[in-house]
Amino acid sequence: MATTTQTLASQLSNLSNKLLIYYLAPIYVFGTLGNILNIIIFLRRNLRSSACSQYFICMSIAQIILFNAAAINRTIALLIGYDLSTTVNTLCKLRIYFYLSSLGIMRQCLCLISIDRWIITTKSASIRKFSSLRNVRWLIIGSTLFWILYSIHTLIGYQLSPPRGCTNLADPSYSLFYAIQIIISASLTWIIMIVFSMLTLRNVRSSRRTQIVTQNTGNTTAVPSNTPQSIHQRRREMQLIKLSLIQVISYILLCTIASAYPLYMFITSSEKKSSNQTAIESFLTTVGLLLLYTYSAITFLIYTLVSNTFRKELLLMCQQVFTYMTRLLF
Repeated sequence: MATTTQTLASQLSNLSNKLLIYYLAPIYVFGTLGNILNIIIFLRRNLRSSACSQYFICMSIAQIILFNAAAINRTIALLIGYDLSTTVNTLCKLRIYFYLSSLGIMRQCLCLISIDRWIITTKSASIRKFSSLRNVRWLIIGSTLFWILYSIHTLIGYQLSPPRGCTNLADPSYSLFYAIQIIISASLTWIIMIVFSMLTLRNVRSSRRTQIVTQNTGNTTAVPSNTPQSIHQRRREMQLIKLSLIQVISYILLCTIASAYPLYMFITSSEKKSSNQTAIESFLTTVGLLLLYTYSAITFLIYTLVSNTFRKELLLMCQQVFTYMTRLLF
C-alpha cells in the first residue's frame, strides 16, 4: 500500500511538472503576446473611442501582470530547479500580491464590460449616457486603485512556513478571510456577468421586436431596418452578444477550480492528510491555475474568432506592418 501511495504521489508530481514545463511555458508566451496585441488593436483609431475598448485594454494589462507574477515564476523555478519565492519571504509576499491584485482587476473589468454592454443596448437614453469615455476612465482608475490598496493584506497574511512554503495557512483567521474573499469575489463576478449578459440579450431581442412591429405598421421611415447603417448595427450587436456569452462560458468553465479551491483548502487544513490526498490536492491546484492562465491567454483568440471588427483591425495592422517592413528592407 505504501508503495502504491508513493507511486501515485510521484506520478502526480511528475505530471504536474510536465504540465508546468510543456504547457505553461507556451501558454505564457502566447498569452503575453496575445494580450499585447489586444492592447495595440484596441488602441487603434477605429476602436479606441469605444468605452468597451478601454475595459479590454485594462483587462489585457492585468492579464500580462498576472502571467508575469505567477506563470513565469513557476516556469523559471522548474527550469532552474530553484524557486526563490519559497525561500525569500519578500518574494513570497510580492508574488501573491501582484497575483491577487491583477486577478481582481481582471475580474472587475469583466464585470464592467458586461454592465457596459447592457448600458449601450438599453432603450433609456439617460442610462446610455453613463457609457462615456470619461465615466469609463474614472471607473477604471477607481477600481484599479481599490484592488491595488485592497490586496495589501497579502503582504501581511502570507508567510514562508516550512514545509508548506509560501502559504496563508499559518494564521487560521487570515486563511479564513482569504478563502471567503476569494469565493465572494469569484461568485460576484459570475453573477454580474451572467445577469448583465442576459439583460443585454433581452434588450437586443426587444429592439428587434420593436423593428418588426414598426415595419408591419408601415412606419419604415422611423426605423430604417434595411439601410447599410442599421444592418451594420445589427451585426455589431450580434458580435457583442457572442463575445459576451463566450466570455461568460469560458470564464465559468476555466476559472471555477482556481476560485473555489482556497475555500476547500481552508476547510480541510486541520485534517490529517495522507500522501495520496496531499498529492491529489497539489495536482488540482496546478490544474486550477493552468486553467486560469489558459483563460487569460485565449482572450486574443476569442476576440479574433468572434469579433469581425477586431479581426479586420488585426488584418489591417498586419498589412501595415508588412508594408512598412517591405519598404524598410527593399
